[in-house]
Amino acid sequence: MIELTGLDGSALHVAADGIFRLRPPLPSEGGAAHVDYSGGYLLTREPIDALLARLAAAGVRLVAFTTRAGASVYLNRAAVASFRAAPPINAPGTEIVVGSLYQHVVETLAEVQARLAG
Repeated sequence: MIELTGLDGSALHVAADGIFRLRPPLPSEGGAAHVDYSGGYLLTREPIDALLARLAAAGVRLVAFTTRAGASVYLNRAAVASFRAAPPINAPGTEIVVGSLYQHVVETLAEVQARLAG
C-alpha cells in the first residue's frame, strides 16, 4: 500500500499497483497531481515527480506520454487494456484504454507500442 495525501490533508492508502494514471490537475481542480486509481481519483499536494519516485520504488512501472494539450501523463504499463490509432475525429495520435478510461496521446501507434514494450 502507498499513502497519498489529499488536498485537505487526509490520508488515503491505495494499492500501489492499483494506481493507473498520474497527470497534472486541470486548472479548476487545484493541487499538484491528479492520481487515478482503481477506486476513483485523488487530487494531491505531492508533486508528480515525488509520486513517480515512490511508485517506482514500489515496483510500479509508469510510462510517460504527451496529451494533446502538451502535458505529460504517466500510465501504469500493467493497467493498459488496449491501444489503437486514434480515429479520424481525434487524430493524430493514439487512444489508450487504461483503468477503463480513454487517454488520447500524441505519440504514434508505433511509439506507444515501443514504450509499453520497454
